[in-house]
Amino acid sequence: MMGYITVRTTTVSEFVASMKKLHLPEQIIIPMSVIFRFFPTVVEEYNAIGDAMKMRGIRFGGGKASAMLEYRLVPVIMCSVKIGEELNAAALTRGLGGPVKRTNICEIGFHVQDVFFLLLCVVAFAIPIVTMITGR
Repeated sequence: MMGYITVRTTTVSEFVASMKKLHLPEQIIIPMSVIFRFFPTVVEEYNAIGDAMKMRGIRFGGGKASAMLEYRLVPVIMCSVKIGEELNAAALTRGLGGPVKRTNICEIGFHVQDVFFLLLCVVAFAIPIVTMITGR
């Protein structure tokens, strides 16, 4: 759930700036920024493939499970490979991994809703641990 909220509310620039602020190495920042955009893009492609199948009258059922797997899985795999290559090229084109330090105008920091959500997560993780320790 935290990953979903992060992907939906954070831009790639903000994500990269926060990773740099944490002083993470480029070997982690570049793949993470590619992954950050990869999954939402694959979901869009999956939905587009589903829409194309509906347009052509291809539906689930009818005893064609292997054909459905082929119609859905093969295009998703092909699109995933292409998307990964394009996102990697885009990250390198934008200067990730380059010798020059990138500049960013994103304001990175915790806000009130971030602190509230962090406390909510800490409480959600602490309650099972405390109940396990106390035996109640």
